[in-house]
Order: sequence, then structure tokens, then C-alpha cells
Amino acid sequence: MGDIEIDDIEFARQMLSVKENKYEENKSRGMKQVVNKSHKISTLSNLPDGILFNILVKIPPKDIHKYVMRVCKSWKEIISESFFIEQNFMESKTELVIQSGLGWRMKTKLIEIRKEFECESREVGLSKLRKIHSSCDGFLLMSEPGNNGMLQIINPATKFCLTIPRCPSHCKHKACSAALAFDSSTKQYKVVHVVTDSYGFEIFNVSSTDDELQWERVSSPWEDLNDRPFNPVKFHWKNPVSINGRILHWYVDSAEYFITMQVKEEKFSRTYLPERVKEINKTKNYALVELDGFLSFINCDSEKTMNVWILEDFRRKVWSKKHTIVAELTNYICPYKSSRQDERRMPRFWNLVAVAGARNGEVLILEHKKNSSVFIYDTKSKVMKPFSSNMRKLESFVPHKDGLFRIMKRIA
Repeated sequence: MGDIEIDDIEFARQMLSVKENKYEENKSRGMKQVVNKSHKISTLSNLPDGILFNILVKIPPKDIHKYVMRVCKSWKEIISESFFIEQNFMESKTELVIQSGLGWRMKTKLIEIRKEFECESREVGLSKLRKIHSSCDGFLLMSEPGNNGMLQIINPATKFCLTIPRCPSHCKHKACSAALAFDSSTKQYKVVHVVTDSYGFEIFNVSSTDDELQWERVSSPWEDLNDRPFNPVKFHWKNPVSINGRILHWYVDSAEYFITMQVKEEKFSRTYLPERVKEINKTKNYALVELDGFLSFINCDSEKTMNVWILEDFRRKVWSKKHTIVAELTNYICPYKSSRQDERRMPRFWNLVAVAGARNGEVLILEHKKNSSVFIYDTKSKVMKPFSSNMRKLESFVPHKDGLFRIMKRIA
């Protein structure tokens, strides 16, 4: 196998171009050649299984579902294996689902941030989209289009769609917290929802076919509601930070801790911040975001310094400082002939809050708290520049990877 050199990308292109009859014009000879489908398939099928697997696994999930699964039965069997689906998901690139606007005017795009801040955007590929709450294993959890007050699970790559029955709290899902999660012990997907902790958290078992077991209520994280660190009248629960869909973290307006839930145990705990200093106690100026599969705590201790912490060991609650971003060492690139006053000079770090990460945690997405301008910062090159998406007033940033995972049991 070591003596065979294969261009994975070229073979992937060949596979996606296979059709019943494809005509190629040979201009030098002035004739047409018919490329036979069975000949191409037999050529590729003669490859060692390991090489064929490595070629197929690199193809984007949406192309596998649309084209490759239809080529032949043997390829479909390979692609349907759970190990292949897991490996293909690992190969899938991470993008950001960004949204702007409200209701039927809401715009949604998928953005990939590459090196040198080169951004590639594409449509999600779904006709009707509403507020997206979270992403897990290639699925998106969103509010159902229309005004029915229900949630939907959709897979943009396979077009799978599942509507969740109305939750017991009768929430309209306009100002609540919701996330799709995966229970690794039972291999089942769950929807975790909260609109007010005094009512309790609601958990929906997607795989259950028993109506009485689909929704269940879990008590508030605080035994005594007077211990809550926030004002229940003014505080609004936001969508949690999901770590691989297995652990969920909620910001609760505390200068000391945030709330964590391990999905398989359905139990809440307090996770304490790595720094409990005067600046945090005074301003609570920090954010929780996911960076390369880890929870990150990002705070500003001055108008010129920003710290990035990573929760490296969740079980033992071990934090480590990953980056210290200093304004004087940052190369700010202003857009050419920018008409916006707020983009002509680098913003004060004190006014920025992290909203997402990209490119395996190397890039931070930062939002200005006063004017909603968005900036991107590269932790390796120490370069910052305004983020241009051709969308006004971005409302949400959800990390997402396409996948071929399936929800085996549908709701009866």
C-alpha cells in the first residue's frame, strides 16, 4: 500500500462526476468519447479497502448524501457504517452559522474563516429557517418556521427534519434557552430547554416513543431560589455553550461561577471561574465560548488586555491560560476606505465581548457591546480586523459541522 500514490482530492472529484453517460470532448482529435460509469467504478473498486475508505471519508457529508451514496451498493454500505460516519464527521470542516434580523426577515449563512482571514460563505440549503439555538453532530436545533411555538431538529446535509411536540411550559421559543445534546450512555439525543428556572428545566428524549416519557421536568439548579446570583425579573436565559453536545454551560450573571449540566447524568453543578478578581466582581465582563472542543473563559482585565482561559480537565476543573492578548502587540487592519467611524481604529478591549471561536480555536469572534460591530482576531498572527459578512446587526454565532448521523427512532 505504501508504494501507491493516490491524489485523494482528484479521486473524490472523479467519484462526484460519475454519471450514467458522460461525454467528454477531445478537442485535439475532434471526437467525443463516452466515459462508461461501470468502468470508472470498477477502476476505483480495485483500490485497497483502506485507500478507498480514506478517499470517501474526506468528501463533505452533503456531497456524500447527494451523489456518492447513489453510485453503487458497496459504497453505500461503507458510507452507512457508524465508524465511517464518525470519521467523516471528524474530517468535516467547522463553520459558523450566523444570523441577523428577526422573524421571517431573518437571514442565515454558513461562514468558514480560513487563513489570512479569508471568509467563504454559503447558504444553509434549507428553504425556511428561524432562530437557531444550537448544533450537535451535524443537526441544528431551531424554532419551527411559523408561530406554532415548537422546536425542530434539522440536518442540512441530509435534509432530515423532526418537529418536537410542544413543551409543557408552552414556551414560544422567542426568548428562552434551548440546546440539542447527546447522551453517550444511552446513545440518544435530548433537547434541554429552560425559559425560567423557577418552573424548572425541561428535557425531551428524542428517541422515546412513549408520549408520557418524552418531556420531563428537572428541578432548578438552586435548591433555594434566593441563592440565585441574578435578578429573575431582569435576567433572560441564553442558549448554553455546548461542548460536543455532551456538556452544557450556562452564564448566570455571576462573578464566581456558571451552571453546568452533564447530559448523561441530567444533573447540575457549579463550575467556578479561573479568576475571581475585582474587575469581574465589578463588571462581570467575561464570556464563555467553545474553542476547539473545550470550554473557554475570556475576560478583559483592562481596556488593553484580554485573557483566554481553557478548561482543559472538566472532571478536575483544571483551567489553564491559553492566551494573553495585548492591545499594543495587536496589528489592527482597517478596511480600505471604510466609511464607518467605529472601524477606523482598533476598539478598546473593555468594549469587546467574545461570541464565538473559529478555525480550531485559533480565531476569536469579538462583538462591540455598544455598537454591535464584529471583529475577528487571529491568536497566532496577532492580527485584528473588522468582520465583514454583508449582514446587518448579527444576532447569533453557532459553531457547526455537517454530518451524516441519524436519529434512529422517530416520534410516534
